[in-house]
Amino acid sequence: MRKKNTPKLKIKSLPRFLTFSAMSLILIVMIVMSLFFLTTKIAEIFNAQKQILQTSSSVNSSESTAPKSETVNVNNITNQNAKTNPPPQANDADPLADIKSRLRSGDTDGIKVVFLTFDDGPSENTGELLDMLNEYDAQGTFFTTLHDNDNAKAMYRRIVDEGHTLANHTSSHDYSLYNDPQAFFADVDLLDQFQKTITGQKETSHVFRFPGGSTNSNEACVQGIVNRGWNYSDWNVSSGDGCSEPPPSDVIAQMIIEGCRQHDVSVVLSHAELKASSRAAMPIVIETLQEEGYVFLAMEKDYTYPRHLEV
Repeated sequence: MRKKNTPKLKIKSLPRFLTFSAMSLILIVMIVMSLFFLTTKIAEIFNAQKQILQTSSSVNSSESTAPKSETVNVNNITNQNAKTNPPPQANDADPLADIKSRLRSGDTDGIKVVFLTFDDGPSENTGELLDMLNEYDAQGTFFTTLHDNDNAKAMYRRIVDEGHTLANHTSSHDYSLYNDPQAFFADVDLLDQFQKTITGQKETSHVFRFPGGSTNSNEACVQGIVNRGWNYSDWNVSSGDGCSEPPPSDVIAQMIIEGCRQHDVSVVLSHAELKASSRAAMPIVIETLQEEGYVFLAMEKDYTYPRHLEV
């Protein structure tokens, strides 16, 4: 029996198939490449946008923080300038200039001024009293007599150097001199020249207090003091320490405080350089009255003061 020959499969469209395959492959490659480039571009755009956002955020952060830093620096500079160059006060840099002007004009209603006056020094206790006044930034007036020793000379100078008033209470504190006005004036002039020599001042304060007050004097002596260009002061508040056995410090303090509350301008008579209880009362007096708005000034020649004897 004769076998049939099976015909072999022939691909009649081989060229067409190859062409289609090649084109498909190219297309696939192009699509893959396009996707790759597209993905790369998207990534680049995303990164660029992210960088822009970061840069913007950094700029905004810098802008928001820079003023704070600049403000702090400006404030620091301002504070430093304030410490080294304090703003000038009105009235020639004296914060009490208005009060002093009112004392000169006599317009003293409600100004709360206290003149602490200390009679009969200097003594070995004057330095302690000066330390107290300086501690409280309070000024005082020292009606001194003539004491010719090293400590007294140092105290005369210290009174002037520390801004207090060095006033005149005669050289000898001798009441009998009132009977001889010319001898009395010579006694005043002797202390005046002595104070000039010791302190180096060209002119003294020319603020005066009569020993025992003006009522112990007479019109001739009072008129002579005025004619010689002096201003004299008595007092309207007493510490009560003029006796041989003065009250305790708390009593003295209360007497002074209550007395000052009765006046717009108070002139306090004290012998604190000589009396321990008066010295002990001073911090209480100053602290209490300062808290109530009083200021403690030193006397000047052109203020008006209480006088017990007018001429």
